[in-house]
This record gives sequence, structure tokens and C-alpha cells, in this order.
Amino acid sequence: MALVLSSRRAAAQDKPTLSGSWTASALTESWSVADWGEACGPRPAPQGSGGGPVQIREQGGELSIVGAGRAFSTAECWEQMPGISRGSHSQSGGGRFWRTRCTSAANDSRRAAITTSISATDSSISLNESGDYTFVIKDTSCHATVSRSRSYSLVRREGDTPPVASASAAPSASAPPPATPPEPRSPSRCSGSGGDPARLEVHPGKKLLRAGDKFTFRALVLDAEGCATGTRPTWSIAPGPLARTASVDPAGTLTIAADSAEGKLDLSVSVGGKGVTVSVEVASPEHYDALLGLSGLNDAGEAEQAAVAVIAAGTIGGRTAVAVDGARERKVLFVAIVGALAAVLAFVGLVLVRRGRRPTDPIDDDPPPSSAPEPDSEGARPSSPGPRAPAPGAPPAPAPVAPTPANAARGKICPTCGGRYPGDAVFCGKDATTLVLLN
Repeated sequence: MALVLSSRRAAAQDKPTLSGSWTASALTESWSVADWGEACGPRPAPQGSGGGPVQIREQGGELSIVGAGRAFSTAECWEQMPGISRGSHSQSGGGRFWRTRCTSAANDSRRAAITTSISATDSSISLNESGDYTFVIKDTSCHATVSRSRSYSLVRREGDTPPVASASAAPSASAPPPATPPEPRSPSRCSGSGGDPARLEVHPGKKLLRAGDKFTFRALVLDAEGCATGTRPTWSIAPGPLARTASVDPAGTLTIAADSAEGKLDLSVSVGGKGVTVSVEVASPEHYDALLGLSGLNDAGEAEQAAVAVIAAGTIGGRTAVAVDGARERKVLFVAIVGALAAVLAFVGLVLVRRGRRPTDPIDDDPPPSSAPEPDSEGARPSSPGPRAPAPGAPPAPAPVAPTPANAARGKICPTCGGRYPGDAVFCGKDATTLVLLN
């Protein structure tokens, strides 16, 4: 027996990890209605969802699958309708088969039983779920069953290097170019205990519940590599009108009292001082279907997006935690940029206004008037008149320039002040009036 057990352990250890990049097929859903009267409401219809790329992490014997519209774990049922909770969970097949059964509460008149089975090989994973729903409304029995399925195909295992194309192989003219492989990731840290909390995800980010319902939210505390840290967040109900009619336990199970009024309830989830708020809308059973159609949520009354908080490396119990608020930093940066641009525009406007008000200096192109001719040897001055003496208080006129021989015989006079100037003068030295020739 010891040899058999040791050989099984060795075989399990030789299996490659399922962590890596995968692609999910579309989720198919098929309903079978047994009893469904008019009082039951609209008949169930298939509500599948599209596929797409997903990231799978293997840790503690379970798989965490994120992508294609939601986050999911092999330790839970795919269907998350209000009022159901996990009843049993098992793992077998050397860590490659999981089975989970979820049921409604014993005192719930709506009986639901869901079984989710997941099996995996080294390169493929298949999900199959069956559900049975029975309830009575207005003396009418309502009974339907559903089956869901989805498959996952391996794209690249974590730790594997991308394939290198052969240089000798010439690409075909009709074949499409090969897709660029993603950048290789660092080796998985999920084989052991998780690192410091770096991200908090709460699914769903918004929920519609009836009065009297009970629902368990799913919270994931991940490290920088996307591995679960095992840290349990703190759950609380924010103050509000409906706070006294609701309660939440440490596992994230929210219970709404049957006599609760309709309205909005905020559920706070925090890790190391950093948290998110999940919005819960409470409706009466009579108004639930109408509000569901107007809320934009899926058929389960849930938002597809999760509520996410980013946490820097820090302490959850013993180590220091630092919360990163990127929105606040972006807001401060935006305000700083706008303020700087406003200051620059104000400075440019001030310079333009000052330049517009600066007086323009007159351009003085007048040559200085010629100086008066020197008296002759007998003390007599020439007969040509010179400029008159300046008026009292007026600035002294510039010295006149000696006339050229051509204009010496004929001078000029200022028509304003009557001052006389040589023939080559142009403007009056007192008031800049254009001079005219003497007759």
C-alpha cells in the first residue's frame, strides 16, 4: 500500500500545471420545462454567454478562472441565483476532477438544486452543470431543469517559452501571418502561499435581491502575480435606511429581512484599510421582475463587472499596507496641468496688453538746423536772416547746419513760428513743421 500511495503521489507531481493562458468556448444553456402555468411568469429561455481568453491559476488543489465575462472557481457552482449556497464539494482524479452541489435554504419555498462538475486534462477543461428548480406561486406548480456546458482549451502554459519559428520554413502565400505570442510571464508563485495582497475583487459588483433573500458574495484577495493570498476581507453594511434590516457574516453572506422595505443598501468590503462598496438593490417580491428588467443586470440580478480595489504591497496582519489611489493622483495631475496652462495664457495676455499700451517714440529725421554764420571782420553779420530766438521756457533749438553753397543764397522759413533756416534744412527745430523756401 505504501508503494501504491507513493507511486500515486509521484504521478500527481509529474502532471504539468494548469496555470496559464486559456481560451473559453461560448457557454451553452438548455432548459426543459415540466410544469409552468401562467402564474409562474415568463418561461425560462436559454441565456448563454460568449467565450474569449481567460487566465487560470492552480492553487491549493482548486482552479481560479478569470475572464470571458466573470470570475469563477472550481470550489463553487456556476449558477449564483439568490438564496442558494454551497452544500458540498469534493475533489478527485488526482486533482483533475471537481464536483460542487448548491441548494436553496431549507425554509425557502423556492427549491433549487444545482450540481457543477469540472474535469481537466493537461490541455483541456470541461464544465458541465445541471439544475433543478421547483416553486409554487398562486397555487400553481412551477418546475424546470437546465443544463449548461463550456470548454476551455490551453493556449500557453505558465512557465513555457513561446515557440520559435523555423528560419528555413518559408511561409505560404495563402496562409495568414502567425500571431505574435504574448510576452512570457515569470514562473508561477501560486505553488505555495500567496504574496502580499495587491488586488481585491468582489463579485458581483452590483446585486438585486428580494426582501427575505440571502446571497453570498465572492471576494478574491490576490497578490501581484494574480495568486490568491488566503486573506479574508472585512464585511460590513454602510449606514443607511435599510442597514437595520440586513446583516452580513464574515464569509460575505448577506441576509435581507423579510419585512425590509425597498431601497438601496451599500455593502462595504475592505482589506488593510483599502476597500470597495457593492451596491445592493432591495425589491419586494411583487416588483422584483419589473426592476430586474429596468436595472440592466443579467437574469440572476447581477452585474457582470466586479468591484475592484487596488492595494500596494503592505500588511494584512503584521506587515505594513499601503493603498494606491490612482484616481486621486490623476485628478491632482489634471488640475496642475490646467492651472499651469492658465498661468501661461495669463502671462502672454499681459505681455500683449502692455505692448499695445506702450507709446510709440516719434521718429526724428530732421537734421539739426545749421548754426548762424560767423560775423565778418567788421562785426557785421550777413544779410540772410537767421532763426529767431526761442521763446522763454522753450527748449533750445538744435544748432543749425551750415548751408551748402547751392542753397546758401536762398533760405527756408517755418510757416508756423516764422523761424528762418538754411536752404538745406527740412523741418523746424521747434515744432517739426515742414519748412518752405523763401521768396
